[in-house]
Amino acid sequence: MAHEFRKREEEEELVRRFEENLRKNSSSFFDIDAFETIIDHYLETSKFKKALTAVNQAMDQYPFSTELISVKAQILSNLEEYDEALDLLEKAKSLHPTDVEIYLSIGSILSLQGKYAESITIYEQALTFADEDRDEIHYNIGLAYQSLEQHEEAIESYKQSIEVNISHEGSLYELAYCLDVVGQLEGSLSYYKKFIDEDPYSAAAWYNLGIVCNKLERYEEAIEAYEYALAIDENFASAHFNMGNTYMNLELVA
Repeated sequence: MAHEFRKREEEEELVRRFEENLRKNSSSFFDIDAFETIIDHYLETSKFKKALTAVNQAMDQYPFSTELISVKAQILSNLEEYDEALDLLEKAKSLHPTDVEIYLSIGSILSLQGKYAESITIYEQALTFADEDRDEIHYNIGLAYQSLEQHEEAIESYKQSIEVNISHEGSLYELAYCLDVVGQLEGSLSYYKKFIDEDPYSAAAWYNLGIVCNKLERYEEAIEAYEYALAIDENFASAHFNMGNTYMNLELVA
């Protein structure tokens, strides 16, 4: 508690110093960690124009930081300046052609623009060299296919994501949704149970088994699955919430 309080005080002091410099139109040196703290503060409070001012100053001091470039693109995206954000990321990609974060940022913005096929192409390019974040890349490909209402392709992408990371909650959840859409939910039970056999202590796997059972109106099995998830992670808020809903459903059919 005391640590969090000191951290918040330090953050507020950094923001105060930064804004004081802006008012006085004076410059002061901040290291990159300080800039990131200031920018995060503005992003968390949805002050995107101030975040843009901060990231521009940071890039004046650290012009080759790909992390700052990606953050600026995110801010521009929040301001719906999509083309400018993409131009910035394309320049960064030419300098750092194997930086996965840049590809993820480009793909995300293309998806926001509704250019799902283009975003899939970008994500697939990233897969050719990415050693890390492969689960996240497959997940984003799945989301793009889902937006195109190509649910079979989305299912395959989510499965590939889960093969990399059995606990990827987004992929587990969206997979259940897509299987439901195409009428394959009943047959997917064995698929989810396979992951539980491989990792019986995965709260996410039990949780998503509960979601599938609930969708199939197998409420008692759903409650049992949620209970296992909570036995593994007692602070799993979504499992508590869903289990409550399942008890309500069970009472309605009783």
